[in-house]
Amino acid sequence: MKLRRQSVPIGLAVAALQMAPLVVHRACAETLPVPQVTAQDEQQEPVEIVTGPWGSKPGQFGKVDDASRPGPMDFALHGDTLYVLDPVNARVQLFGLDGGFRQEIPIGTRTADFMCVDEDGNVTVLDAFVRREVKTFSDSGGLVSQAGLPASLGLPSAVFADNGRLLIEERHNRVFELDVPQDERGQPARVAGSRNGRPAATGGHTLHAAKSGTHDVVIRADGRQTRHDPITLRFVRPVASIVALESDDRGWTYVATACQRDGGDKWKTDLILVGIDAEGGITPPIGLPNAYVTDHYRKLLVTGSGDVMQMQTTEDGVRFVRWTLPATQNGGESR
Repeated sequence: MKLRRQSVPIGLAVAALQMAPLVVHRACAETLPVPQVTAQDEQQEPVEIVTGPWGSKPGQFGKVDDASRPGPMDFALHGDTLYVLDPVNARVQLFGLDGGFRQEIPIGTRTADFMCVDEDGNVTVLDAFVRREVKTFSDSGGLVSQAGLPASLGLPSAVFADNGRLLIEERHNRVFELDVPQDERGQPARVAGSRNGRPAATGGHTLHAAKSGTHDVVIRADGRQTRHDPITLRFVRPVASIVALESDDRGWTYVATACQRDGGDKWKTDLILVGIDAEGGITPPIGLPNAYVTDHYRKLLVTGSGDVMQMQTTEDGVRFVRWTLPATQNGGESR
């Protein structure tokens, strides 16, 4: 299975083993209503990929029961390997998609927030708020580079590896390219450029999402010529936050939002995902569980083929599951 380049934390998706193959098409850029998620949409079961209890042994995940309740903060896919940032145990753990533990990479910090994996399997870990540094390790665990963050980057929200470039997203908004010194470890990196959004899986353009009002999310694809840009998604329930923004190798864009529950506690939300195909059509929305016992920076990511991976935490441990979108017809081509 071909998997997309790692993109972090907003991160994205929602899913369904039985999602209806309806795709609603629009001829031009406009506001697209996202239908209400039905009870049937919320009864689908994902495929379990990796599970592990809380602890410090290989294959287990660290958790601290203080006010912030930190646990696994981020995860990524590269080839047939799942990478999990386990900062409480100061490591990145690698698992096969068959669920088996493979190896761990010590990272020398218990306060790392974000991670990504490049095309060669090198792992970059970003300690955004305490140590204010970025480290890159080889696939065998050796330290490749280490640099401080530029002072101008105040609130990082993701790290990306994109065709040999190291990118840091700030405030879920603008993305900055870093020039990391290779000879003197620990010296500050330099900002080499910026772009308005995170890199798309297909390359050549960026994606940006922002809330607009109470119910709307506006999606822009800068650098791509399309009559469907921007697209505004209008959700039935109020949008509390944008949880994920990702894309796949087919040119699809995925947006996941945390929406307030109907008639319940306004602080409780459900994850709602919608996909946008390359022609500007949207899929029916799907609901995912949004119950976690730890803090973290990533809940969802999307593979190159459009599958959705979700990290879930419970009182017993951590599990990673895969939701598979069904085949759809689009312009005469089926997935």
